[in-house]
Order: sequence, then C-alpha cells, then structure tokens
Amino acid sequence: MVISTPDASAPVEGGDLPTRTFGPPAAVVIGSLVVGIFFLVVLEFLVIISFVGQKLWRDPALMHDLVFTLPLLIWVLIAVAVTVVCLRVITSWLHIDEDGFVLRSLFRRTRSVRWEDVGLVIAARDIDRGSPAAEALDAPETAYDGVYVMDSAGRRILAVSSRFFGHRAQEMTLHRSREAGVRIEHIDAITHLELRQQAPQAMSFVDRHPNLLLAALILFYIGHNLLTFIVWGL
Repeated sequence: MVISTPDASAPVEGGDLPTRTFGPPAAVVIGSLVVGIFFLVVLEFLVIISFVGQKLWRDPALMHDLVFTLPLLIWVLIAVAVTVVCLRVITSWLHIDEDGFVLRSLFRRTRSVRWEDVGLVIAARDIDRGSPAAEALDAPETAYDGVYVMDSAGRRILAVSSRFFGHRAQEMTLHRSREAGVRIEHIDAITHLELRQQAPQAMSFVDRHPNLLLAALILFYIGHNLLTFIVWGL
C-alpha cells in the first residue's frame, strides 16, 4: 500500500471548477440501458418465447395456479428490479458546493450532508480488487478508482465514482473538502483487503465481492429458466 497526503492547499487539477452539479455521462446512460435489456430480455429469452409462443395468457391456469404462474411472476419482479436500478443510475445527480453536497435520484432517499459532518475523505488512485469482474470496471487513468466521503465514526456517507459522475466530480469533492478543512488521505495504490482494514465501511458488499454477485446472478437466471422449462415447457 502506498499512501501520499499532499498539502491541503494543493491546487485542483484543471484549475477552477465552475460545474457544481454532476450527472451520469452518456456512456453510463447507454450502458445502463444495454445492461437492463440484457438482464430483462436476453437472459429471459426462454421465458419470453415460451409465454408468447404458447399464448399462455389464454391458459385458464394463469393467475389461478401459483406454480404455473410463478415463472411469469418472477419475470415481472425482475422487470421491476431492473427498471428501478436503471432509473436510479441514470437519474442520479450530485450537487457539490461550499456548504456540502446533495445526492438525489429516483428510487433513492435524497442525501444531504454538510462539510462539518464529514470526518475524512479517502481518495484511492488504484484499488486492486483481485478479480476480473472488478478489473473490467477500472477507472480512467486520469481519475481516482474511488473517492469515499466518511463521517467522524468511519461510516461511508458517499462514494464519488468517476464511472458514474466523471473525474471532475471527484476533483470538485476534493477541492471543496480542502476548502472546508476536511482531512484527506490520498492513496496511490492499495488492495481491497487493505482498504477494508483501514476503512471497513468505505467499500460496499458489491465492491468487495463482485465475483460472488456475478455467480449469484448466473445461478438465479439458470434457476429461473430451468423452472420455466419444467413448468411451461417449450
């Protein structure tokens, strides 16, 4: 682990940062929609063609027999979950100013925090998560892999990701933190285990275990398609 803490008066990269409100870039919006379609249509293709191909909406057992209706109910739940996650991502807005920050989006409780309630900001340039699934989400070289805003008790208040808000949002977070006199720890390189020891609540469960989440999703979709085949056939 390599840690460097620059002087609090260090200039902000790129000079003055007039932009105070940050949203997801076009790549994130398009990527979210593509991933949503993949989870909702591609992985559920067997369910869709079985339902449409057999015209199951005419079957009297539908909505009356729980087992027979279960594949459709699961697909509806998946559709709701995917829609909520996509909308939560693409409607995220982060406002940062000299008083604090506000994070809001659909299906998310608005979070408003003042700088005096912030105890520490961790800026990690490179986090080695030790897994191909996580390495696929590596941040651009000009950005930090993670900027974590923590309260005085060591709980994470906000994670400013360059992938979802851009590196200028990270720069603005660090700039305003310095202005407010918040302690900033700059880390050049660290593993996710070392970061977990240093700040246990900085990374979410998904950040720490991307492979486990991927395996759970694969098993879930395999199970749903298998259930569809057993109940509805082809």
